[in-house]
Amino acid sequence: MKDYLKRQLGLFSQDERTLISDLNVMIAGAGGLGTNQAIQLQRIGINKIYLYDYDKVEISNLNRQLCYGREDIGRYKVEASVEFLKSFNLETEIVPKQEKITEETELPADIDIIFDALDNFKTRFILEDLAVKNNLALIHAGIEGFFAQLMLILPDKGSSLKDIFAGAQKNDVPDVFSPAVTVTASFQVMEALKYLLGREEALKNEILHIDMINNEIDRIEL
Repeated sequence: MKDYLKRQLGLFSQDERTLISDLNVMIAGAGGLGTNQAIQLQRIGINKIYLYDYDKVEISNLNRQLCYGREDIGRYKVEASVEFLKSFNLETEIVPKQEKITEETELPADIDIIFDALDNFKTRFILEDLAVKNNLALIHAGIEGFFAQLMLILPDKGSSLKDIFAGAQKNDVPDVFSPAVTVTASFQVMEALKYLLGREEALKNEILHIDMINNEIDRIEL
């Protein structure tokens, strides 16, 4: 057992604790959602994170992308984020993947689930195809302002991103607020864990819609 995890031990059975400690994930995108996901996943003691991104840090990233500061502007995000995460000296292995996700992307053979931390649906649709091809679940989230949606996509059943968001090709840059991004990323981590642990409460062919202004959360059946 990792010695810093004792405050969460009572929440999970021994088998569940073992599953979490052996968990390997892919995070697609090292921006607002991705850096928040990585921090949360590292803190719960998973085994390995593959962190994918090809962009460099810009000043406009700093209001919500938690692994970066002014001194990181101009650095590749995966380089800066891996350095930041490793500075905590926790046991989770962080593997940088400085590359753009395309139809030709070869996913690591040992990942258990994919986290969508992307900012456009064109690449999300590619990521979804890769998840299906590799028989992996994908936990999607999108956020704009104080509103977010989450969806668990399974490779063998249920609705897909393309079914729901086929026309979502907006090119404008949405407003984003750091607390809302953190809440959304935390929901992604929780939903991924519920699915992997076989919990009955996990999303099943549903969209979770979160309204952080009116404190409303809705599960919408598809």
